[in-house]
Amino acid sequence: MIGYAAAMIICRIFGWILLVAGFSALLRDGLVWFDTGRWVPLAIGDLRGWSAGVPELVLMFWVAPPLIVLGAVALVLCRRRPERRRRRVRRRPSGGLR
Repeated sequence: MIGYAAAMIICRIFGWILLVAGFSALLRDGLVWFDTGRWVPLAIGDLRGWSAGVPELVLMFWVAPPLIVLGAVALVLCRRRPERRRRRVRRRPSGGLR
Protein backbone atom coordinates (compact mmCIF):
# COMPACT_ATOMS: atom_id res chain seq x y z
CA MET A 1 0.00 0.00 0.00
CA ILE A 2 2.80 2.42 0.81
CA GLY A 3 4.61 1.62 -2.46
CA TYR A 4 1.56 2.61 -4.46
CA ALA A 5 1.22 5.90 -2.57
CA ALA A 6 4.87 6.83 -3.15
CA ALA A 7 4.64 6.04 -6.87
CA MET A 8 1.40 8.03 -7.12
CA ILE A 9 2.99 11.08 -5.45
CA ILE A 10 6.08 10.99 -7.67
CA CYS A 11 3.99 10.57 -10.83
CA ARG A 12 1.69 13.45 -9.82
CA ILE A 13 4.66 15.75 -9.10
CA PHE A 14 6.11 14.88 -12.51
CA GLY A 15 2.71 15.57 -14.09
CA TRP A 16 2.45 18.97 -12.41
CA ILE A 17 5.99 19.87 -13.55
CA LEU A 18 5.11 18.97 -17.15
CA LEU A 19 1.85 20.92 -16.93
CA VAL A 20 3.55 24.03 -15.52
CA ALA A 21 6.31 23.81 -18.15
CA GLY A 22 3.71 23.54 -20.93
CA PHE A 23 1.70 26.50 -19.68
CA SER A 24 4.85 28.59 -19.19
CA ALA A 25 5.88 27.88 -22.80
CA LEU A 26 2.36 28.85 -23.88
CA LEU A 27 2.60 32.06 -21.82
CA ARG A 28 5.97 32.83 -23.41
CA ASP A 29 4.46 32.37 -26.87
CA GLY A 30 1.55 34.64 -25.98
CA LEU A 31 3.85 37.35 -24.64
CA VAL A 32 6.01 37.24 -27.77
CA TRP A 33 2.87 37.52 -29.90
CA PHE A 34 1.62 40.45 -27.82
CA ASP A 35 5.00 42.21 -27.98
CA THR A 36 5.91 41.69 -31.64
CA GLY A 37 2.53 41.10 -33.24
CA ARG A 38 3.82 37.88 -34.82
CA TRP A 39 3.02 34.33 -33.75
CA VAL A 40 6.37 32.64 -33.19
CA PRO A 41 5.81 29.54 -31.03
CA LEU A 42 8.68 27.96 -29.15
CA ALA A 43 9.78 24.87 -31.07
CA ILE A 44 11.74 21.89 -29.79
CA GLY A 45 14.67 22.93 -31.98
CA ASP A 46 14.86 26.25 -30.11
CA LEU A 47 15.78 24.48 -26.87
CA ARG A 48 19.47 24.09 -26.10
CA GLY A 49 21.15 20.78 -26.86
CA TRP A 50 18.31 19.27 -28.89
CA SER A 51 19.53 19.90 -32.40
CA ALA A 52 22.29 17.28 -32.56
CA GLY A 53 21.16 14.11 -34.34
CA VAL A 54 17.42 14.84 -34.23
CA PRO A 55 15.41 14.78 -37.49
CA GLU A 56 14.35 18.19 -38.80
CA LEU A 57 10.65 17.29 -38.59
CA VAL A 58 10.89 16.70 -34.84
CA LEU A 59 12.71 20.00 -34.32
CA MET A 60 9.79 21.93 -35.83
CA PHE A 61 7.19 20.66 -33.31
CA TRP A 62 5.67 23.19 -30.96
CA VAL A 63 6.68 22.58 -27.33
CA ALA A 64 3.59 23.64 -25.35
CA PRO A 65 0.82 21.19 -26.44
CA PRO A 66 2.79 17.96 -25.90
CA LEU A 67 3.91 19.11 -22.44
CA ILE A 68 0.38 20.09 -21.44
CA VAL A 69 -1.10 16.82 -22.72
CA LEU A 70 1.58 14.64 -21.09
CA GLY A 71 1.18 16.47 -17.78
CA ALA A 72 -2.60 16.10 -17.85
CA VAL A 73 -2.36 12.41 -18.75
CA ALA A 74 0.11 11.80 -15.90
CA LEU A 75 -2.22 13.54 -13.44
CA VAL A 76 -5.23 11.55 -14.60
CA LEU A 77 -3.44 8.20 -14.57
CA CYS A 78 -1.90 8.79 -11.14
CA ARG A 79 -4.98 10.10 -9.36
CA ARG A 80 -6.11 8.75 -6.03
CA ARG A 81 -8.64 6.02 -6.48
CA PRO A 82 -11.20 5.13 -3.84
CA GLU A 83 -10.67 1.82 -2.15
CA ARG A 84 -12.94 -0.91 -3.40
CA ARG A 85 -15.04 -2.63 -0.82
CA ARG A 86 -14.82 -6.34 -0.83
CA ARG A 87 -18.07 -8.05 -1.40
CA ARG A 88 -19.18 -10.21 1.45
CA VAL A 89 -20.12 -13.68 0.46
CA ARG A 90 -23.23 -14.82 2.29
CA ARG A 91 -23.46 -18.44 3.00
CA ARG A 92 -26.74 -20.17 2.85
CA PRO A 93 -27.81 -21.99 5.94
CA SER A 94 -26.80 -25.60 5.65
CA GLY A 95 -29.97 -26.80 7.31
CA GLY A 96 -27.98 -28.97 9.70
CA LEU A 97 -29.73 -28.54 13.07
CA ARG A 98 -33.38 -27.73 12.92
